[in-house]
Amino acid sequence: MNNNQIQFTLTVNAGKWLIARAISELECIKTAKEKGKIILFGGTTVSALTEILTGKPIRLSGRITPRGTVTAYEKKGEVAHTLLINDGKYYDIENQEAEPLLAKLGSSDVIVTGANGYDVFGDAFLMAGTFGLGERINLFTTMYTEGCKIIIAAGIEKLIPGSARDAIGCAGRNSSKWSMGASIGLVPLIGDIISEIEAIRILFGIDPVVIGRGGINGAEGSTTMVASGDNNSLEALIKTIGWASEQKLSGMPESTKECERGVKACSRHVGCCYKSGKYFKKI
Repeated sequence: MNNNQIQFTLTVNAGKWLIARAISELECIKTAKEKGKIILFGGTTVSALTEILTGKPIRLSGRITPRGTVTAYEKKGEVAHTLLINDGKYYDIENQEAEPLLAKLGSSDVIVTGANGYDVFGDAFLMAGTFGLGERINLFTTMYTEGCKIIIAAGIEKLIPGSARDAIGCAGRNSSKWSMGASIGLVPLIGDIISEIEAIRILFGIDPVVIGRGGINGAEGSTTMVASGDNNSLEALIKTIGWASEQKLSGMPESTKECERGVKACSRHVGCCYKSGKYFKKI
């Protein structure tokens, strides 16, 4: 037994903010913010990072809810879904004004993306419900060919059983003729995965140990851990856990509403059972 040990539970949302805080403290992020470019690629965890770096969230698009793999009710507003930061200025990656900056990406620049899953081998992937990831179709080839550092912000709840390669091989936008929400394909991701475990190491120099997963009454998907260290480090960790636990889900509020039958996104999605109005009919 270690007297300098604490036990704590992180909800999924608290974990998102803890990961975001850790990424914001990385030297590569600080350097890129000062001398290079940072691309923040969609999702609630990356939106939390965007709030920390810029004071404002980004627009949410695809998400998983009890209805399945759905998207936003509508795509509008001045807030970017994928944001590029350069020299203190902000650019929507889907607008043409960002294209000259993309052409100048290099090894001093950082791209941060979320993930929908990763395995114990460090292979990760992102879901795609529209052809080629929609407006961001060119971003993934660019981020790999130009030598950028890629950070994958993904909570422990995204760790899958089995292999990411097997999952990628099974999924496909046209593979499922019936789907709760858009039938999705998976885009492989290669980069440094940062979960709550890595986040605690980065922020406090502590190696936490997971002792339980899951819960009820809002703690579904949560992670319970123990951590040992000196008093100062543990006190700082406790304070940060309290801060993260008080944060709301990040994302432009208007974009949190999910799609319904007949919205514009329906034309881009395949396999969705909600298009017919008979949600659970036999195939």
